[in-house]
This record gives sequence, C-alpha cells and structure tokens, in this order.
Amino acid sequence: MSHFEDPRLTLSTVEADWSIKTDKTERPSVGASVATLLKTEDELQFQGELAAIEGNEGLVGFAFIEAPVSLDLSEYQYIEFYAKSKDPRVVYTLTLKDEQAQQDAGTLTFEQEFVVGTEWTKVKLPLSHFQARIRGRVVDRFQLDLGQVRSLSFQINRSKQEADSPIPLEFALDVGSEVLVTNQD
Repeated sequence: MSHFEDPRLTLSTVEADWSIKTDKTERPSVGASVATLLKTEDELQFQGELAAIEGNEGLVGFAFIEAPVSLDLSEYQYIEFYAKSKDPRVVYTLTLKDEQAQQDAGTLTFEQEFVVGTEWTKVKLPLSHFQARIRGRVVDRFQLDLGQVRSLSFQINRSKQEADSPIPLEFALDVGSEVLVTNQD
C-alpha cells in the first residue's frame, strides 16, 4: 500500500525510550505506587500496584510510562493502538504533551481516558477530544498544538477509578507494538 492509500504514521513503538514514573518516584515522601515496564518484541507490559494517598480532593496516586516524540500530527484525526487489561474495569489515560507543557501551576497535559477488556482491543481516540489538564484539573484556556507533540504516555490515576476499587489496585496494561496516528475512521 502506498502512503496515500493508508495514511498512517507511527507515533511510537516498543523500541522507544520509555520511562516509568509514579507518585513514589515523583513525591517520595507520600507516594507508594510501584510500576514496572517489560518490553517484548510485540508489546509493552505496564503493570504494578496503584496506591491510594489522601489528597486535597479525595484519593490520589498515579503511575505512567512515557516516551518522547517529536512529530507534527496536525494532518491526522486519530491515535490508534491495540491494548488489553488484566481488569476490564480499570480506567487508563493516554496523555500527550506539547511545547506548552511547563506552566507556573504545573505540567500541562492533554488527556483522554480509555478502558479495554482482557482480550486485545483496537483503541481509536480522536485527537480533537484530548482535554487540557494541569495536576488533574481541567483547564479551558489551552489547546493541544498538534504541530509540536513532544511526548506520549499511558497512565493510571487513582482519581479516575471507581470509588470501591481495591486499595492498593493491581493493574496490568499491555499495549501493542505500535501507536499510530491515522485519518481512517
């Protein structure tokens, strides 16, 4: 197929320089979440235990894997990847950062939640639906600059889970070998 027939672009792969961050690595005095990342030829295996820390607005805690990117996505409509979860009730978040990430109030991210079952599932997220957030709070004054996307991450946040989910919450998200951007519905 030519690029014209299948206008997809690889945003990230298993081979990317993925890093792991948790509330424990970023806020060691209060954090207790742990996470690991295993890379195989075909998938990323992001797993661990999400703690619950008392925060200003209820229980908080987080873990994520992040890869640097440097791409212009302005010609694309969707991010697409395959994923599966150990627990189909767990809510994950795909997060993008652009050149605006460093703000006085904290890091600006653009986020979209997703849930997948225990079998491989295609996830397709519209780029137009990513919501601007700083420290988990929605901020309306920013738009994602698709021309300057600088990182991609898969996250799990305590605040996005059901109130009755276990504490600590064991999680395992497997992501297929490629994360793509596409215009195909």
